[in-house]
Parts: sequence; structure tokens; C-alpha cells
Amino acid sequence: MTKNFKSYVLSTLAVAAIALSGCSKNDTGMKEIGKKDFSVTLTGASTKTTNEGVKTLWAANDGINLFHNVAGESDPNYINDNEFKTSAAGATATFTGTLAEGFDDTKTYNWYAIYPYTKQITTPANTSAGYVTVGSSAKGSQTQNGNNSTAHIAGKNYPVAGVASKIPGTETPVIQMKHLSALVAVKVENQTDAPITVSSVSMTADGVDIVGTYYIDFTQDPAVFTPSGATYVSNKAVLNVENGEEISPKNSATFYFAVKPFVVNEGDDLTITVSASNGPQEKVISAAKNYDFTSGKVKTINFGYDLTVASYDFTTVAELNAIAAEVGNTGTEKFGKLTNAVVSFAPATNTAIITDGTGSITYYKSGHGLKQGQTFTGDINVTVLNYNDLYSEVSSIDATFEGAGAVVEPTTLTLTQLTGNYSTYQNEYCKVTELEVTAVSGKNITVTDGTNTYVVYTNYGNATCSVNDKITAIGTVTKHGTTEEIKVWKADDLIVTSHTATKHKVTYTQPATGGTFYVCYAINSSIEIKSGDEVMEGEVVTIQATPASGFNFSSWTVTGATVGSATSATTSFTMESNDVTIEATFVSASASSYTLDSDAIKAAHSSAWNYTSGTNAITATDGSVWTSVNTYGNKDQVTIQMNSGKGCYLLTPDCGTKKIKKLTIDLNTKADGTGTAGTRKLIISKADGTSSATVEAATLIAGYTPTVNESQLKIEPSSDGAVYIKSVTILFE
Repeated sequence: MTKNFKSYVLSTLAVAAIALSGCSKNDTGMKEIGKKDFSVTLTGASTKTTNEGVKTLWAANDGINLFHNVAGESDPNYINDNEFKTSAAGATATFTGTLAEGFDDTKTYNWYAIYPYTKQITTPANTSAGYVTVGSSAKGSQTQNGNNSTAHIAGKNYPVAGVASKIPGTETPVIQMKHLSALVAVKVENQTDAPITVSSVSMTADGVDIVGTYYIDFTQDPAVFTPSGATYVSNKAVLNVENGEEISPKNSATFYFAVKPFVVNEGDDLTITVSASNGPQEKVISAAKNYDFTSGKVKTINFGYDLTVASYDFTTVAELNAIAAEVGNTGTEKFGKLTNAVVSFAPATNTAIITDGTGSITYYKSGHGLKQGQTFTGDINVTVLNYNDLYSEVSSIDATFEGAGAVVEPTTLTLTQLTGNYSTYQNEYCKVTELEVTAVSGKNITVTDGTNTYVVYTNYGNATCSVNDKITAIGTVTKHGTTEEIKVWKADDLIVTSHTATKHKVTYTQPATGGTFYVCYAINSSIEIKSGDEVMEGEVVTIQATPASGFNFSSWTVTGATVGSATSATTSFTMESNDVTIEATFVSASASSYTLDSDAIKAAHSSAWNYTSGTNAITATDGSVWTSVNTYGNKDQVTIQMNSGKGCYLLTPDCGTKKIKKLTIDLNTKADGTGTAGTRKLIISKADGTSSATVEAATLIAGYTPTVNESQLKIEPSSDGAVYIKSVTILFE
């Protein structure tokens, strides 16, 4: 019999026994730690996993991808059942969700589950869509809190999966989850005469990636890992240790991190680096035979830390930059000492510039927390690289910069100093003056000082200066491809000191009745712009309307520029590469109604509109101004078309101190204004979209009394099909 139901319950175990095959510690530095229970929980997008020592538990709202297929299929047809979630925590949890289709309870099925849930994964035999992070991203790291802790081995970077085979359709499947990653335990023994504290541990494999993002086919045993891209995987796993405790001489502590399963082939090397109190120490382990790092198994590596005297790899930022040039694009841990290092610039939450007077280097790390003006002196561990062979960068820092922060003035440089001296000034926070613009293309500004040519890159958006302008650029010295450039991070740091933009004419005529208006420069309202005056491109123009007695301001009509608000008595616009004309409309203050009529709608549709048409002002025959947003209309169409899901709506005029007491809408179902609206509805709300009410067509056609006491209303479609508005009338008090 075929079951037609869709709801299903899945019981899943979060237990995975870990056993390790033996290997000799004498020839590899590795040894097994025996059988050890170790597990991780599943988690949803919010990563709500928990860990108790080596036992990991499910957390409420953890989510998995679930799939099934008919057992025995020669060419499996995997059904994607999408996300199943659990509502309770514990070692064993029941996950519930909705099957993609019903199934035959006379057949047997294979069931597949993987954590973490990833929407893009549509098959358990995944090789090309929906990646999973193993351990960390290619440039990221894992973090252990304190010594001997496994609490961090839980969450979205530690995937688990399971398969239950040949389950009768009448039974609820129970899936035994297994760890997809391998676990490395580096046991650090203090072989010095003084206590040490470990700050980081890393492992680098010969020619094989071990962490990053992968597509995982877990229908096979063992699972097959396909890198999501060459730049998204790394042969180096990094573990940072926070709140590490001192390790006394002749004592040890263990540090854990996860890697993709891989094989160390005979003759290949593993490089282990432990950074501790006396600096980083690197040891290379050569494999005498093949050794497997296997899914769900723990491999222990013994490391004797015997570095007794600090040996600095660098003592200045300039020396650190030189190391970056040597190591290239592969992050390398280095230990050094800096004196009077300062954060010269912190333009973004993932970028800071550090300098000590000998040079500057970029610190790139999400949420770095550094502030401009903070300082540091002392020993420091860093991971350094030459990012894409463009500029020096550190991706991790084991040091605390002090101070509340302070303003740091940029170094004043000339193009002559910069040209040919990139290695000296790379990453420098600088200020370069008297630059003449020779070309502008998007974010790229080509400049000259009369002798040298350089590029200024506006990282914040497209450049707003013009050819022949004189500018001052404040930013950092960097490189894009082979082109050296000054990267300006914010608009205020590109200063136009001499503007040579083209001027355009501003013309207007004062209304015959209803009021007057005043046109002036935004930077100085006392400078009037008279009709016929020419104004430079880029200047901001302010327009101010003053109604006569018995009149209210209604709207602006500005051609040749985009006005800030067409219905505000005081607003502004920026001069573009056009002449500009200005008109102001005033309406009688004694009016008690406004009507948006079909003639005005047709006139507004002088050209076709679509659902990305933006904001448009429609001036009615009575002078009232209505605002249409993302609505639709063919050329000369007499109705406004609105469909749900398109972000479209209509705003009534703002009646000021008067409140709208009745709203009447001629609502149709055809573009030509014919057809019966039937059961169609509209949503009526405050102008900001709050306090909404869904109102039927019959009520709107007869005249609707709004439930909100407002001077302006918003009209938008509901979810029951397209509507066509031929006219709207509002009565106000």
C-alpha cells in the first residue's frame, strides 16, 4: 500500500565510538591513545551545540539534511527531504520534518543524514553544490579554550553523517551518526626548566589539503571529499589557544583540532609548530610508512617543547614585510618583537594598519577589535603572508594592543616618493596632495603631479571628481594586479581642492498664485541662484517653498536632476550633467478632498513603467501629488497596476494637520479600467506601513473609513492577484 502522508519522525543517535589502529611512536612521533569515546552534536544555522568533555550532545533546534532512496536501486534516485530539526537536547534526539514525497511501506529504503544542515546540498552523493567546512576555512583557524579541552570540537565546522540501510517502510529509521573529520591531538610536553603557556598549534601536510570547505559524498565508505575550490582549502590546520594554562616542567597538555581524513605517505613530512612562551618551535616528522588520519579516529602526536631561549624572526615591521615577500601567499607563523608599534589606521572591522616607523603591514581578520592609536611593545606571534603577491599581511596576531585609541595623522608623501618605492611604502597610511585628475573610470582615478602617474582607488564607491580637478587623497598604499594605488576608504578622505566641472543652467518661473519659492546653494543659503544662472556639476541646490495665505505647498517638479523629496516644502538636488528646470505647485488650503484621476494617471504613463520603475510623483488635475513606487503601466495606460510580491504601493498626498476620514478607490481587474474587482483586496496602512488593515474591493469602491487617524495613507496589494486602480479620492477634515 502507498502512504500519502508527508510528516515523518526521525530518531538519530549522536554517539560515535572512536577506535585507533596501532602505530609506532619511535619512527613517526605518533601513537594511538587507545579506544576513546568522542562525539559531536548536530547544529542548525545558529550553532547551538554543547559539549561535556569528550561527550557531545544534541542541542535544541539542531538541523540536518535528510535523504532517502529505495534500497537496491542500481542507479539510486536520492529524494531530498530537506531540513529535519530536533526540539530537545540530549545524546539521542528525534528529528522531525516533512518528506518530499510519500513512499510505499511494502518496500525497504536507505536513509541518509548529514550535519550541519546546508540548503544547497541536494544529494548525499554530493560533489559540486553545498559545501561543508571541515575544521576551519582555508585562511581561518580553530580555537581551544584552555588546556586539554575538547569542548570546541562541536558545531558547524565538525560535520557528522550517517546511513541506515534497508529499513522497511513500516519502520522509523534509526541512524548511527559518524564523524566525517579526523581528530588530531597534539600532546605538548614541557622539556624546559620553566613553566610555558601554549598559544597556538599548527600542522602542515606535504602536498595535501587538510582543512577548508568541501563537497562530501557520504554514500561511499569512506566518504569522498571534493574541495569546493583550490583557494578554499589549505594544507595547514591552525589551532589558537585562548586562556591557556601554564605547563610545568616535565608535564604536558593536549590540544585538539579536526582535519579532513588523509594519508601521510611513506617518505612524506608533517610539520608541527607549537607557539609557546619562548616562541614558536617547529618540528618535522618524516613518515617511515603510510599513516592514515581516519574519519572518527583520534591520532595523537607527541611534541617535546624544548625551546629555552627566545629567538626572534623579526624585530621591526620592515623585517616582517621582508619575511612576507619570502614566504609568498602561504601563511607562515613567525615569532618576533615590536617596539612602539601603533595602529595607524583601522578603516574596517576586518582591516587595520600597523606601523612602527620602519614600515607598515595590513592586519586582516574579521572582528579584529583594534582601534586607531592603540600601541604595543613586546614579543608577538603572527601568521604572515604576502597576499596574492600584492602586499604584506598578517592574518593572526598573538598580542594585546593597549590604549583607548587616538587620532593618528597620515604620513604626508609625494608621488615622487611613492613611485618606484612600493616595497618601502606598502600599506602606509598616507596623505598625498596636489594631484591632478587625468581620467576617471568607476572607482579608479588616474592622477599626476606633472611628472609621475599613479592611481587612486575609491574603495567606498564610484569616484565623484572630474578630469582636471585637483585632489588630495588620504588612504593606504596598496596594489591591484601590477598597478600600485592609493586606496581611499571613505568619501571624506578624497578632497577636491580645485573643481573644474562643467556648469549647467538653472531656470524657473514663480507660480501665478499660491506662493513663491527660493533657490540657493546648500552650502550657503544666503547665495541665491536666480533663474538663468549656471551652477557647476556636483553642487547641491536647495529649494524652499513658501505658500501664500489660504494655500498649502503640494509638490515640486524638477527636470534634469533628482529631487530629494517631491512633496517636502524644503528639499534639495545635486546638479548633474544637465540643465535643470524647477516648478512648484500649491493647492488651496480650504480643499476638503483630493482625487487622483485617470487622466493624470494616463499623463504620468507617457512611457511604460515596470516593477523596477522606482519612485514616481503623479500630479493630479487638482494639483495634489500622489507617489507611486514600483508600480506597472503600459504607455498611456489609465490605471495603475499593482501585483503582490513586487514591492509596489501608492502613497496619498500628505494632508498636513488634517486627517483622512474616507478613502474611495475605483478598483478594476483590467488595464483599461474595466472588469469587476470581485473579492480582490488592498492593504491600507499608515505611510510607514504600520497599523495595516486588509480591505475588500466592495468596501473600497463604496467608500472606506480608515481605522487609523492619519494625514497620509499607504495603499498596497494583498496576495490575491493583480489589481488596477483607475482613481482614488480622499476626504479629509
